[in-house]
Amino acid sequence: MKGVRPPKNRSDLKAAAPGRPGRNLRFEWPLLAYPVLFLLTLAVLYCVNRSIERRMPLTPGQPSTAPQRTATARDPGQSDTASTRKGTAATEPIRPALSSAEQRARAARAIAPLPGRQDRESVRGNDRSVPPAGTTPAGAADHLQGPARLLALLQTAVSENDHARIKEYLDELVALGDAAVVPLNDLVGQENEAALWAAEALARIGTPTATSALLDALTQTKEGPYKEELAKRVSSISNHDSWPTLLDSVLQTGDSTVVRAASAALSRMADTPVVDAIVAHYEVASTEVEIERLTQLVGNIQSPKATEALLSLAGDISSAPQDALQKAAIEALAKIGDPQCVSHLLRRLEAAPPGEGTEVFNAITRIDSPEAYTALLYAAAGNKEVSAESGRTAAIYALKNYPSEQTLVLLERILAQEYNDKVRAAATRTLDDLKLAPHSIVAKAEPVVKEEHILPPPPEKK
Repeated sequence: MKGVRPPKNRSDLKAAAPGRPGRNLRFEWPLLAYPVLFLLTLAVLYCVNRSIERRMPLTPGQPSTAPQRTATARDPGQSDTASTRKGTAATEPIRPALSSAEQRARAARAIAPLPGRQDRESVRGNDRSVPPAGTTPAGAADHLQGPARLLALLQTAVSENDHARIKEYLDELVALGDAAVVPLNDLVGQENEAALWAAEALARIGTPTATSALLDALTQTKEGPYKEELAKRVSSISNHDSWPTLLDSVLQTGDSTVVRAASAALSRMADTPVVDAIVAHYEVASTEVEIERLTQLVGNIQSPKATEALLSLAGDISSAPQDALQKAAIEALAKIGDPQCVSHLLRRLEAAPPGEGTEVFNAITRIDSPEAYTALLYAAAGNKEVSAESGRTAAIYALKNYPSEQTLVLLERILAQEYNDKVRAAATRTLDDLKLAPHSIVAKAEPVVKEEHILPPPPEKK
């Protein structure tokens, strides 16, 4: 029949079916894993970055040049959901992204060890030496009280070179005593002109606390001109209460400058208790360093208050020195040079057997104390205590330390009247030394006649 189409093969129908859109399409779910993993990775990286920024904030004092952002601003790496939160009006600074090198540098600074004692002291000293911005010591003094105010005023006076005010403030600080030690010691660490005035105040206070502070400052100061100036202040300490502190420092420190400065202070304040303590330490000393320091300490004593103790330590005039400490006592007697010391040394020299009084002879020739001048004049001329040539020649040689017209008159008279060759030789040599001195005084015949009445009587002829 026309119009009736024959049926098509069923296999042909199946082959044509896929060409129709929207039919028999199958969805592959595993394909969604890739974008999901990508999004999860971004989220993890964002969280790690935020955590690093929270743990490593900007260093204190570092200016932030990042602009302020509102809650609606978009941060790099922040999701759209986080950037469109509702009702957020608070602001926070945007921290600039850090490179890995900067992060490692910050981490190193975070775990760096704290500075040691010397570093802390140097930093603190630098901070103290520079006043706060816009503030001068004079202006700061208006807001301070007690020692701190006096120190600020002292620094101002030093900067203006006002010695009257420096003396005034120094006297007030010394009057405060130990209450001023800590701030004064802080100022000493600045190592400038005001610091030296602070050291002067500590030395004048001179208590054990002030002495310990000054000795510690001297020990911690590096070698140089400032340390030498500081040592001079330590040497001037005269408070007798501090002698145990000074003696301990001499025996315990390894700093030669500290030993020298502390010994100088002890030499001027020594008395019987100090000498007794030195002798006690000498008897139990176990090292050569201790023995040497104690011996030098005795030999440098210059205080007349120690005369009796030194005479006892030196022993009888008829016996030679037995050890280094007795020899040091003889040296100290010559340095003190009062009439009692000079008499002991001259009599000891007279009593010494021939060839055994060299140390005493040399000690006498080094005497230069003003108190010894009259005793040496009489000894040189010859008196009851000194009649032998050894005592007279030693006294004549010592007169070179007293360049005066009276000395020259006596030496000229000895040359004119003396018959002993050794005595005459000593007078000639001493007279030549005095004439060659920078400020020599030349004796004339007329002054010899006029000044004869002030000279000791001529020596008796034997």
